[in-house]
Amino acid sequence: MSRSGVDPHRSLMALASAVIMGSVVMAALTILPLHALEHPDAAYTTLGSINAGGGEGPVFLLGSDLFPHQCGKALLTSSGALGLFAYAEKPCRDAVTGLRPYLLQADLRVPWAIVPTTEREDLRNLSGTVVAQWESLGQTLFHSSFFAQAYAPIFKDILRGAIRQAWTSPATDQVLTRASETFDRRPMNQMLDGILPVFVEKAKQSFVHKLQVYTASLFGGQSKANEDALIELSTEVLADPKVRAQLAESLPVLLTSREAVSVGAVLARATGSAILDDPRTLPLLGRLLTDQRFLNLQPFSAEAEHLLRVLPVRLLRLRHRLDHNPLATYVLRMMVRGQPGFLVLLLSPQQEQELANSDLPPGPALRRVSP
Repeated sequence: MSRSGVDPHRSLMALASAVIMGSVVMAALTILPLHALEHPDAAYTTLGSINAGGGEGPVFLLGSDLFPHQCGKALLTSSGALGLFAYAEKPCRDAVTGLRPYLLQADLRVPWAIVPTTEREDLRNLSGTVVAQWESLGQTLFHSSFFAQAYAPIFKDILRGAIRQAWTSPATDQVLTRASETFDRRPMNQMLDGILPVFVEKAKQSFVHKLQVYTASLFGGQSKANEDALIELSTEVLADPKVRAQLAESLPVLLTSREAVSVGAVLARATGSAILDDPRTLPLLGRLLTDQRFLNLQPFSAEAEHLLRVLPVRLLRLRHRLDHNPLATYVLRMMVRGQPGFLVLLLSPQQEQELANSDLPPGPALRRVSP
């Protein structure tokens, strides 16, 4: 204690605390100035349906090696207004105001798309080998008596409940509503125009029998004869070369449309979440994976072990042991939480060309409104 009654140690601690607090505030201002919270550095409006949930999401800039760097945040309203707020560093400000943004859902297709082409091809080839092995394993497993008796009934019940829950979830209702509003009905009408004449022709060939039982089925007839006749009629229609040609032409267009992809992604995510949420799933999987009868099938090949070892490293793009990939980390966090997050990817014209065939998921068109 000094003569003035002031403890010098306490004064030094107070001064050190003030310095630390000042440093934290200065660092925060360097990353995100306070004025950015009021006025976006770039504002857009979305054109068409929004497949991403609203709220706040990160903005990423890709380096020359396509490695992501977080450069700001984005605010998305339910009406489709998108505001981009850049961090204070000049590369971030230049990117937010000068590069084209892509509004994307936070799913694994995004980090997969920015994996370099050569690495992605290697992983695709290795995955193809492993998938072929697991298909063979699955065929053997599903036809085994021990799986049919001890596991299949429970797995079927879990899957049935998960699909039912996915179809009735609010997220599915929302994406179906958006899809119905923007769906292009021309391919569907074209497909029906090609199939219906064949259907009528097949029905007329055995009008008294097939058309009667088909009509009975439509009005609730449940007899075995009705079901068999309906299956026979449907089989004949699908076997017709005209119908097969029409389906081959129309189905790819329908299934790869933005609406179909959005609905499929939401249903797959909701079904997967429901399966994992079922309290029976993990104990049942643990019992199967440790069942000696399953292990006798040799499910874990050298290729599968290699894929499980390298896939996380390639997908996370870890360049050294202490590296951090903010984009992949954000996507995985949203998936674990089961939240429909979004992100914004800023791409230069050269990067747009590089990623043109990289399976980058579709996003809504954006129209700039300011500045």
